[in-house]
Amino acid sequence: MMDVFSSALLGLVGAELCLRAYRGLRHGIPPWSPWRMPSQKSLSFMDHPYALYVKQPNCNGLYPSNNLGYAGKREVSQQRLPRSVRIYCVGGSTIEDHDSAQGPDASWPGKLQDILARRFPDTTIECINAGTAGYTSAESLAEFLFRGLDLEPDILLVYHNVNDAWTSQMIAGFKSDYSHARRHKPWTVGWVNRLPQLPHLWTYQLVRERLTRRFGRANALLFWIADPPWQAAEVFDPSAVRAFERNITNLVHVAHRWGCAPVLLKWECDWSARFLPSYLERRAEVADLYFQYLHANNEALERIAAQHDHCSYLDVGPFEPHHFSDSMHFSTGGLDEMARRVADGIEPLVRTVVEARRMEERAARPS
Repeated sequence: MMDVFSSALLGLVGAELCLRAYRGLRHGIPPWSPWRMPSQKSLSFMDHPYALYVKQPNCNGLYPSNNLGYAGKREVSQQRLPRSVRIYCVGGSTIEDHDSAQGPDASWPGKLQDILARRFPDTTIECINAGTAGYTSAESLAEFLFRGLDLEPDILLVYHNVNDAWTSQMIAGFKSDYSHARRHKPWTVGWVNRLPQLPHLWTYQLVRERLTRRFGRANALLFWIADPPWQAAEVFDPSAVRAFERNITNLVHVAHRWGCAPVLLKWECDWSARFLPSYLERRAEVADLYFQYLHANNEALERIAAQHDHCSYLDVGPFEPHHFSDSMHFSTGGLDEMARRVADGIEPLVRTVVEARRMEERAARPS
């Protein structure tokens, strides 16, 4: 029995030494350093009765969240501060993502807040990043209705398109409520995703990483709300664009009804790359359909704004390929550029809100 144990122990030690030597030679990683894996994405979210899922509050690591469960670590009070402007930003991962090297608030809404704070030094600017990986316009509509409005935002920034096109509109058997592609599943994160990290045992970390990749689907939120891979539709369906237009129009109306000014942003990507997201057949016809929906959705955004006097449309493009890290998510330079362009576009609207706040303060002073 001792011989078996000794052999197993020697085998593990040998595997550990070989792995450390390989990573040191191949990747230049010091063999004595700890090997930390990214935290499982699914652990940073929880289910929601209406929006399917939302962020867990107070998360750290690659998927940081604040006290109210919004992207970034800047805390937000439930009540709006005096002499402040609140900007509520909705969308998917292309609004949620941040540059981890610059910190948890280095998303483009976070950078937008920094720019506007410099331009309006006497006003507290809050950009609440409600962007959530995988969200379509349907989830953002529900989330804004049941969570966002309670924070009394002054401005609503809408940056939607790609997730509607990719995960709903172009999927075979389209239904206007997205029920053909979305599922309301229990947010049950299995034991594989909860395996502890032991950064100083590289062999264990490697086995853990392989297990979570194979069985945990740790970084694919879509498996908790859908059943990919999908079969793409054969032809373009105009009713799918009308459904997207309905969702965005409802966001606009709800925001306006509650005193929040909606701004629709043109969705941008590296249009020259002709990329196709995961879980779809890799065929030229599927890519053509995907891009047809992207362009149609952008046209719908511009059309909605033109039809509503209280709604603005901001064309933030075009961008260069180097502004993207993977054809649709912004690179470090892209985050900076997007924040600057949005700041330039909404500055007059922010100024209007600031002046309205000052008038309210003057009116409230005793005569």
